[in-house]
Amino acid sequence: MKNTIKSNIVSHSDEMSVAIESLQKSLIKLVLVLDNQKLIGTISDGDIRRALLNGKNLQTKCNIVMNNDPQCALVGDIGTINKLLTSYRFVPLIDKHKNIVDIATNDNNTKKNSLPNPVIIMAGGQGKRLLPLTLNTPKPLLPVNQKPLIHEIVNRLHLYGLNKIYISIFYKAEMVKDYFKKLSNPDSNIKFLEEEKPLGTAGCLYLLKDKNIVDPIIVINGDVLTDMNYRQLIDYHNQSNKLITVCAAIYDIQIPFGTIELEDNKLSNIIEKPIKKYLINAGIYIINPGLLNEIKDNTLVNMTDLIEKNIKENSVGIFPLHEQWLDIGNHKDYEKAQE
Repeated sequence: MKNTIKSNIVSHSDEMSVAIESLQKSLIKLVLVLDNQKLIGTISDGDIRRALLNGKNLQTKCNIVMNNDPQCALVGDIGTINKLLTSYRFVPLIDKHKNIVDIATNDNNTKKNSLPNPVIIMAGGQGKRLLPLTLNTPKPLLPVNQKPLIHEIVNRLHLYGLNKIYISIFYKAEMVKDYFKKLSNPDSNIKFLEEEKPLGTAGCLYLLKDKNIVDPIIVINGDVLTDMNYRQLIDYHNQSNKLITVCAAIYDIQIPFGTIELEDNKLSNIIEKPIKKYLINAGIYIINPGLLNEIKDNTLVNMTDLIEKNIKENSVGIFPLHEQWLDIGNHKDYEKAQE
């Protein structure tokens, strides 16, 4: 086995959280599930998201989450390897005893290829929960590890070839515009959507109606940091045939007491300080451009309004995040972002 894939390996008895950690740390985004050193399955990013949507949690065992019939090839069988790589990004390579040897890949650094999808960063809020920090500085320009928050968001978008960026501004708008004017990045195509009054988390989208947009639009709250893979989000949305896809993060709440479970009015169990897990709105969305026509001009509209309307028509999908995600809405989370 090559040392380069050791971080991709988990045991069938490991929890899903171990597979997620492997995906986050490894350059090759495929987890190999072994039992007695034999390959018995694989776990991809998509397998994790499907498991979360189906109610599985981070303690679910890998052998429950995995694809138990992965497409693999014998090491040295160049014909089979090349054939599989036309359909699969990664192909596990095994020996005749099913011992894992390596992973073949057709990944050609596609992150660098530019994507046509426009991105809207909602950055017009006053950041009242971060006062007094936002008294003289708009929240998008607050430093996170020596760089303004919005600059970090833009950098992460650029990693995935998302360069067509609009920033919605209202509070201290000129300061945000002046900051980006001083930067010189030929790959970046940043424009501003200037609100005359606060328009909520979706109202400014009406300003895009005359931009002739034909590709799905990514909308991000301007106080969200994440390591998510935007290409996977776009692919997921396109394949879902939904009008809106909402990104959902995992949020844990620990009850500080032992909880009592009853069955037929009798005590059946006491669980000490259980942790409840919920999927929450992560403040990242992708919408079809046709929805722009549903937004009235210069009117306060929140993204939740748009979502609720389309839920009734079964036109909203969910993209669960397992990657790092942080909403910088208060002082505690702002301090966490500095770590």
